[in-house]
Amino acid sequence: MPTTNRSARAFAMSFRRIRGLTVAVVCQLGLLFTPSALKAQTATVSILHSFAGTTDSQGPYAGVIQAGDGNLYGTTLGNFSTDNGSIFQITPSGTLTPLYSFVGGSDSATPFAGLIQGDDGGFYGTTYGDIGVTDGSIFKLPFGSTTLDTLFTFTGDANGSIPTSALVESTDGSYYGGTSSGGSGNGTLFKITSDGTLTTVAPFKNKLLGAAPSGPPVEYTDGNFYGTTSGGGGSDFGAFYQLTPTGEYTVLYSFTGTGDGAAPTGTPVVGSDGNFYGTTGQSGAVTTPDKNGTIYKMTPGGVLTTLHVFNGTTDGAGPVGLFMGSDGNLYGAAGLGVNGNGTLFEITTSGAFTVLYSFGGTAGDGNGPAALVQASDGNFYGTTSGGGANAMGTVFKLTTATALPAPVQITSSASTIPLGTPVTLNWQVLNAFSQTLRNCYASVQTTASGPGAWTGLQKGTYNATTHIYSGSATITPTASGPYTYGLTCGGVESGTATVTVGGAQTLVVTTSNLPQARVGVDYSTALVASGGVLPYTWSLTVGSLPAGLTLNASSGVISGKPTVPGMANFTVQVKDSDPTPATATASLGMTVVQPLVITTMSLPAVRVGSTYSQTLTATGGTPPYIWKQSSGNLPAGLQLSSAGVISGTVTAAGPATFAVSVSDSAAPVTQSVTGNLSIVAEPLIVPTGAVTLSPSTISIGQTTTVTLNLSAPAGSPVATGNVQFVANGANFGSPVPVMNGSASLTSPAFNATGSYEITANYTGDPNYVALNFPPAILAVTTAPALAIQATPSVLSATSGTAAMTSIAVYNANGAAIKFACSGLPVNAVCNFGPLSSTGTTSLQIAAYTTASLSRPELRGRSIALNLAWLLPGVLALGAFARKRRRVVLLGIAALLLVATTSLSGCSGGSPATADSPKGTSSVVVTATVGSQTASTLITLTVQ
Repeated sequence: MPTTNRSARAFAMSFRRIRGLTVAVVCQLGLLFTPSALKAQTATVSILHSFAGTTDSQGPYAGVIQAGDGNLYGTTLGNFSTDNGSIFQITPSGTLTPLYSFVGGSDSATPFAGLIQGDDGGFYGTTYGDIGVTDGSIFKLPFGSTTLDTLFTFTGDANGSIPTSALVESTDGSYYGGTSSGGSGNGTLFKITSDGTLTTVAPFKNKLLGAAPSGPPVEYTDGNFYGTTSGGGGSDFGAFYQLTPTGEYTVLYSFTGTGDGAAPTGTPVVGSDGNFYGTTGQSGAVTTPDKNGTIYKMTPGGVLTTLHVFNGTTDGAGPVGLFMGSDGNLYGAAGLGVNGNGTLFEITTSGAFTVLYSFGGTAGDGNGPAALVQASDGNFYGTTSGGGANAMGTVFKLTTATALPAPVQITSSASTIPLGTPVTLNWQVLNAFSQTLRNCYASVQTTASGPGAWTGLQKGTYNATTHIYSGSATITPTASGPYTYGLTCGGVESGTATVTVGGAQTLVVTTSNLPQARVGVDYSTALVASGGVLPYTWSLTVGSLPAGLTLNASSGVISGKPTVPGMANFTVQVKDSDPTPATATASLGMTVVQPLVITTMSLPAVRVGSTYSQTLTATGGTPPYIWKQSSGNLPAGLQLSSAGVISGTVTAAGPATFAVSVSDSAAPVTQSVTGNLSIVAEPLIVPTGAVTLSPSTISIGQTTTVTLNLSAPAGSPVATGNVQFVANGANFGSPVPVMNGSASLTSPAFNATGSYEITANYTGDPNYVALNFPPAILAVTTAPALAIQATPSVLSATSGTAAMTSIAVYNANGAAIKFACSGLPVNAVCNFGPLSSTGTTSLQIAAYTTASLSRPELRGRSIALNLAWLLPGVLALGAFARKRRRVVLLGIAALLLVATTSLSGCSGGSPATADSPKGTSSVVVTATVGSQTASTLITLTVQ
C-alpha cells in the first residue's frame, strides 16, 4: 500500500494536469469572476439537476453516457473528504437516482472519468484514488445492481497509478485506458479483461513517447488504436499516438505548443472523412496562462491541421473533448473562458465554429462543463463541475435551434404484435465512423420473460456513400408484455424501440412445401408455424419421411442424408405450449433426386489466336441445365453460354481461373452447384533462327542459296507457315513453305555490285508468332580480270625437238577460250593441247629443220619427242594446280594428243621450208575470252 506522502505528491501532480478542477473548487468558495451579461445564444440549456452535496454527492467532473435503457449515467468527484464520489442515474427528464457511493479504501475513491456500458450491460470506470490509501482502481457496476466489483487496484508499481482516463471497449472484449502517473513515472496505457486481468501495453518509459494519456484511445477501422497524451512527446507538450493490438506503440505527431496546441484533452473522434478530430487544452507556450486551446484535425498518418484557436473571451478556453453529432458536425465544451464559466460549441469538419451557449455562473446556471453526449432524442447532455442552484455542479440538456436526429436509431416492424409473431428490429448509427462506435451491443428492458434473441454484439454494414452503419435482426418474443429493445454503441450512446406483445394468435403450420432433397447430400429444413404459445412440439402423424431423414420434435427441423430417390408424402403436426395445447397439421410432400454434380474437372489449354470450343457437363438433378460464370475471368475472347459451351477466339495469353455454377430445372426449388475450373491460354511460340547464305560472296551474274532454319523449345509443335525472302527491302522469289523447320531458296542472279541485306519474313502459324529475322549480308563483286600464266616461262629447243610448257588460265569462268602465239622464230610452230573445262591447256613450241621435216623417221620421232616433252609438263601442271586453287590441269591431254594427232603449228600448220634460226626469241602467248584478252611472255632459245 502506498505511503501518504507519495500519494499526496502524486495527487498534487495529477491535480495540476486535470482540466477545470480548480474552477470547481473556486466556484464552491464563491471566488469566481462577476459574470457579465450573456451574449445571445444559438441553443438552449436546461438544468436537469443541481447537485446538493448531501445524498446526491457533488462535483460531476466527467460527462454522462446514455445506456441501453434510455437513461443517462455518470459519476461525481465528491468533496475529497466526507464524500468520496458516486455513480448516478438520471432520466432525460431529470429524475436523479444515486446508484453507488464510494467509501474509500477497498473501493478506492474519486472517479474523475466517466462510465461506459460494456457488452454485458454493466458499467465500467476508473477511480482517481483514495489519498494515502490507494492509487486508483478499475471497477464494474453490474446493470441494475448497487454492489460494486473492483476489478483492479493500482499500487503505484509498473502498472501505473492514478487513472484519470475513462475506458473504451475493443472488438476483442478487452477494455483500454490509461494512468496519469506511475509506471516509469510518465503514466501507462493498459488493457484489462472483464475478469480483472490487466496488461500494461505502453509504459511510457521514455517521455518522448508521451506522458499521462488524455483519455482512452479510439479503435480505428484499421484495427489499431489512436489517442493522445497530455504531456511528453518531442516538445513535452503532448503527443498523438498509434497502438497496434499487439502492443506496438508509435508517436505519429508531437505537439509543439506554438500554435498547434498543447496538452491534448479527451479522446479523438473520427469523422466520415476518416480523419481524427480532437482538442488541446492550450494553444501556445504552456507557461503562458492566457493560451486557450485549439481544435485540430489529424490524418491517420499524423498530419495536423488546426481548425480553431480559442481566444479565451467570447468563445471560451480549455476545450475538454469532442462528440461527433448525428449531423456530421462536432460538438464540445470549453471548461474555461467567458469569465471563467465555459462554453458549449459546434464546429464543422472544415472549421466553421459557432458558440452555442455561454455559461453565466449565476444561480441555477453551471460552470466548468464537461464533454457532451448526444442522446436518443437528438439533444446533447452534459455536466458542469460547478455552479447550479447549490454551486456544486449540474446535469444539463443542450437543445439546438434546429432539431437533430438521434445518432443511434432503432425501429421495429410493428409496435404491437400478437404472441408468437416475429418482429424485425432495424437499426442505424449516423456517427459510426470508428470501430469503437461500431461496437454496438443489444439489451432488453422488460419484466416479461421472453424477449426473443436480441443479445450480444450486433454486426452491421457501413455504407461509404451515406456514411450510415446499419443492420437488422428478426426476433420472436415468447411471452406477452412490453419490451424495450436497446442498442448501445461505443458504450456511450444508445437508441431504443418498444414493442408490446399481446395474446397468442391461432396456431397454424405456415410451411406449404419443402425443398428438394438429394441422395447422399446433407439435408436440413425447418418446419415453420405461427400463433400459439412457444415453444412448439412437432410430430409426424401420417406417412413417413424419405429414408435417411428424421424430424426433430423441438425445432421442427427435418434433417439427415437421403439414401433413395423418389417422392414421399406425409402429414406433420405442431403443438404449442399453452396449458391447453393447440394443434395444427399440414400435408406435405418431398422429392429426393440424385444430386447435381459438375463432371467437367479440367479444360484443355488453348493457343492465343486460336478458336476454342468446349462444352461443360453435369449429372444429376433435373435437366436441362443453366450455366453461369459465377466468379473469376475466362481467357480474353472466350464466353460461356447458358448451355455450358465455352467458345471464342483467345486474344491474350495467361492462366485463367474461374468458377461456374449450374442450376437444374427442378421445381419449386432448383439445385445449383458451383465448380472451379481453369484454362491456360498459351502464348504464341517465338521461334529463333538465322538467315544463312551459301556462298555469302558472289560476282556479278551469280546466284546464292538463302536458307532460314527455325528452332523452338523442346516439346514445341513443328513450325509451319511460309517465308518470304527479301533483298534490300524488295521481295525476291515466291514465299517458300517451311518444311521440317527450314525454308530455302536459290536467288536470282545479281547484276549489280554492292552489299545486300538478305532478310526472311516468317508468316507464323497457329502456334508460332510471325517474325522478321535479322539480315545476312551478301557481297556482290565485279568479275576479276582474265589472266594466263606459263609454267615454265623459259624454254629451249634443238633442231628436231620441241619445248613444252603449261598454260593456266584464270577467271575465264568456264567461257570459251581462244589461244594464239606471236613472236615465234622462223619455221617454229605453237601447238596447243585440248582445252579443259576450266580453261587449262598445254603448249608445245617446236623448232624444225627442212631435213627433219622431210625424213619420216624424224616425223615419227617428233611424236615421241612430243610425248617426252608433254609428260614433264603434265607433272609440272599438277604441282602447279595444287598450289593454285583456280587452275585445273588436264593430265591426260598430252596422252590423247600423242595417240590421236600430231601437234599443229600456230602458223597454220604448213610445213616449214627452212630451219629455224638459232638464237633467243620472245614469244607472246595470248588467250581471248569474249572481249577480254590476256597474254604472257615466254623466252624461247633455239640451239
